[in-house]
Amino acid sequence: MAVCILLALGCALLPYPGLQVAAGWGAVGIGGGMGFILLLLRIKKQIRDAGTTWFLWWIGTCIRLGFVLRMDYTDMQHDVWSFVSDGGHARYILYLFQEHHLPDFDVRSVWQFYHPPLHHLLCAGWMHLMTVLGLEDLPLYESIQLVPFVWSSTALMVFVQILREFGLKQRALVLPAAIMALHPTFIYLSGALNNDILSILLMLTALLFTIKWYKNPTLWNIIPLALAIGLGMMAKLSAWLAAPAAAAVFIAVFIKHIKKPLPYLEQYGVFLLFCVPTALWWEIRNYIRWGVPITYIPMLSMESEQYVGDHPTLERLFDFSPFQFSYIYDCFTMYGQDYNEYNPLIGLMKTAVFDEYVNTYHTKHVAGFGEVLFWSQVVLAALVLFCMIRFLVHRGTMKPSMKIGLLLTYIITLGSYYSFCFTFPHTCTQSARYATPALYVSLLFLGLWSMEMKGKPAAVLRWCITGVAGVFMAASLAVYGFMMFV
Repeated sequence: MAVCILLALGCALLPYPGLQVAAGWGAVGIGGGMGFILLLLRIKKQIRDAGTTWFLWWIGTCIRLGFVLRMDYTDMQHDVWSFVSDGGHARYILYLFQEHHLPDFDVRSVWQFYHPPLHHLLCAGWMHLMTVLGLEDLPLYESIQLVPFVWSSTALMVFVQILREFGLKQRALVLPAAIMALHPTFIYLSGALNNDILSILLMLTALLFTIKWYKNPTLWNIIPLALAIGLGMMAKLSAWLAAPAAAAVFIAVFIKHIKKPLPYLEQYGVFLLFCVPTALWWEIRNYIRWGVPITYIPMLSMESEQYVGDHPTLERLFDFSPFQFSYIYDCFTMYGQDYNEYNPLIGLMKTAVFDEYVNTYHTKHVAGFGEVLFWSQVVLAALVLFCMIRFLVHRGTMKPSMKIGLLLTYIITLGSYYSFCFTFPHTCTQSARYATPALYVSLLFLGLWSMEMKGKPAAVLRWCITGVAGVFMAASLAVYGFMMFV
């Protein structure tokens, strides 16, 4: 994290936009060069797993840094709006920066002010630091993108550490880490001024300490776990999705030590003491002062041009008509398409690689590469799902409680995503950023399957997955290269 912060500070203080552009080119160039060097070293078997993961982290970090330096703070944002608007995440950050206190009014009255404030407070703190160092106005606003850049780069490092905690080595370690490093979702979220990527970082941290606590159930592991979940929910309430894995492990450990439960009951009490107030103080405050429901989310109007609630439920769930794949980017009538995306699964697959804003309407140059990226993702997702199911039914060395915890995270994440899509039936809710735990958990299952499965059929499938993943990552670099530099 220290390296990311130093990179962010250095780039924030570049005095001219031209220098930031040059730095962006340089970062992507360094990332590409390191990728080429890593490929040669792996082919010649001259680099070990530890060196490979560090290379992958630097490659992913360079691509993320290039993205945030080349894209304006208003590009590819969700509910951010701008610093001169009447609402949105940008206005929320600016309010905290200027007023030096939390909103003292009903948070439902200003768009997006209902969100827990951790991310916005940290961004406001960054603005104070940058003003001390001499930044003002537009350069100050642009510099805030470097905060999510730090979160995204750190999340990659935490994910690699999770893979190591599971004992993964060689391809079982390298392939999931490489996909995570170059996955479009984590590239475009690295420049997002909303609270998505911080909550993802904290959910990954919670998973890391869940594994650590399972191996060594001490206070020194359960307190960071409690804080990771609590602070994650203080960034975004949906970070509760980190809790099922921890709950499964807690139950398993308690049953294992049922004859001497007191030490574990004490730890669970400490967990609640640290987690619950951190997670829910904001919602409780707003409920007491203004009657805001604990799980409040504002709903778009049924008159919105994004509304898809008029499609029957069965159609939204099971309609996979070919016309929905004739344009493989997320479809909005406001972007000139004939229909609004209405199938949550198709919307999830499209936004996982393109978000809402990468399409031929905004950037014509992505045509061709975009099709390769989308269809390679579809094939890769199908292969990974097969590996996940195969691993779950395999009686390997992994403890059942960890399997159950990861599976619960995956299922509950998708269940929450589908529930959200039907409760708020608008195209914009069908976004992969609402289901990111399912993405990184599936990559974990890919690594675990690769470690456990032996024999010629598994070896052939590993090579197939590696080949498809290589095409997917190359297409990701091509598409986002066009987005950044064309």
